Amino acid sequence: MTTVLISGLGLIGSSVARIIKDGNSEADIIGSDPDDGSAQFLLDHRIIDEREEFAEAAPKADVIVLAGPVSVIVAQIDILSKLPLKDGALITDVGSTKQVIMNEAKKLTQPGIGFIGGHPMAGSHLTGGENGSAKLFAGSKYFLVTGSQTDRQLRELQKLMKSANVEWITTTAETHDKLVSELSHVPHAVAAALVNSIADSLKDDPVGLNAAAGGFKSTTRIAASDPKMWTSIMMSNSTEISREIQSFQQELSELQAAIKNQDADKIFKTFVKAQKIRKSLDK
Repeated sequence: MTTVLISGLGLIGSSVARIIKDGNSEADIIGSDPDDGSAQFLLDHRIIDEREEFAEAAPKADVIVLAGPVSVIVAQIDILSKLPLKDGALITDVGSTKQVIMNEAKKLTQPGIGFIGGHPMAGSHLTGGENGSAKLFAGSKYFLVTGSQTDRQLRELQKLMKSANVEWITTTAETHDKLVSELSHVPHAVAAALVNSIADSLKDDPVGLNAAAGGFKSTTRIAASDPKMWTSIMMSNSTEISREIQSFQQELSELQAAIKNQDADKIFKTFVKAQKIRKSLDK
């Protein structure tokens, strides 16, 4: 029997638990989370088998999945580096940035202990363990950043997660962080800024945001995501995100100038290019 510790039982961590249970019914899953509600929900629905404190459960686990915010993952790696872990234990994470995590993982020097960075490119604006799903990652890319794991440990992780139905992609921490800053982190920053800007502009309007329709709601849906998690992401990938925001600001400034100057050709070409690229994502 494989014992799996999942630390962080929110949307992603609880989805990992469901995925592992779906494909490995014999696995014993220990959950660790300070949120009593999420933990109890998962216990009641037999998605996890036990709930324990992180430092008490870690030495019992064959596989440890760190599924909290990036700042928590980093702190927990430091804790793990000082614990007597099982020989051959594999540690992985699902954090949205990789460089800071992979650097911290160098502390895991115990013989036989393997670490591999991970990040499923999937999620939802919904939060909490009750909103997790065994199908949340289906069809998504799942990034792996090679660390100290052996080939056997890598195969073990992929076997545990087989029912996730993901495409595994191995990359470097640097490449990963640049890519996700462009495809995930900056869109979240833009959505949050747009919601706050429009809300401030309409604060004295009696109708205000109540008139928001599909376009505004679709564009800003991700702004409803967990603020604690996204603060941690922004802090951990600040260099790449800042660089991409600057690039976005330049693109937006050029469109603003075209609108101000009534440059119909520039405006049209901007929308044609965006339309073509966006449609290609649905193929």
